[in-house]
Amino acid sequence: MRDFYEQIVGLPEDDVGSAQRGAAQWLDYPGCVVVQGEFRADAEGPAIAAPGLFISVAFDEAGAGPGTLTRSIGERRMGVIAVRESLAVKRSMRCAIGLALPGASIDQLGLGAAFRALFKDEGSGAVVLSLAASARVRAVAAEMFSPPVAGNAARLLMSAHAAEIVVHALFGECSRIAVDPATDLQRMRLQSVKERMDADLGYPWSIDELARNAGLSRRSFNQKFQIAYGESAIDYLRARRLDTARALLIHQRLSVTEAAYRVGYTHPANFATAFRRRFGHSPSRCE
Repeated sequence: MRDFYEQIVGLPEDDVGSAQRGAAQWLDYPGCVVVQGEFRADAEGPAIAAPGLFISVAFDEAGAGPGTLTRSIGERRMGVIAVRESLAVKRSMRCAIGLALPGASIDQLGLGAAFRALFKDEGSGAVVLSLAASARVRAVAAEMFSPPVAGNAARLLMSAHAAEIVVHALFGECSRIAVDPATDLQRMRLQSVKERMDADLGYPWSIDELARNAGLSRRSFNQKFQIAYGESAIDYLRARRLDTARALLIHQRLSVTEAAYRVGYTHPANFATAFRRRFGHSPSRCE
């Protein structure tokens, strides 16, 4: 694992002061440091920020400080600090999730031109931006702060989310990514509906109820769910129910009737027919 202070910040005379090394995690892709809580350099003296990109997504209001990397980041804002020439850092930058990319990582990602485009003034050594954080960006940051998985899966998820935030940070200022708040909210509602189905497969879900939960008409819900997840809501629900029932039969040794009931089938015969179509054999073979 690479060291945060070797890659991003060089502390004078190797004095780490009150810096918290354990708060930083290096991700080989996209080649960045992830910090949960804050970028903390040194509470007493200045540190030196190397050329690179610092991004923060905050869940609450952070304190401001002039002439440093400290920046007031509102609840729905994303702070972006681009450093072209080494910069003295006197304080910390609070955030829920912070990313720091050294210049070498930016070039390796092929984003050097986008990075340099942030500097409107050729003479400026650093640029500080405050961008609107879309619902998508905030959701991604929240999942990075508290990953739903662990181990290698968590690192893979963190890397994917970090790359997404970097792209939004680099291109958001130039409006090269058009974020439609209505579309973003709609995507989150679809995801919420999908998660509700997953959480209660035994409930007798109907398309009308699912559409209402998503704030859409029945037809629009069917179309948008198909586009988002590659299959209709009914097909998705059926597959999840049958896959779960199969796991219950094999691993928990439930009877066919009990497994069918657990996943929302009131008639075992209908369950057996659907099971045979999906897996090519009757559910009784799993008992």
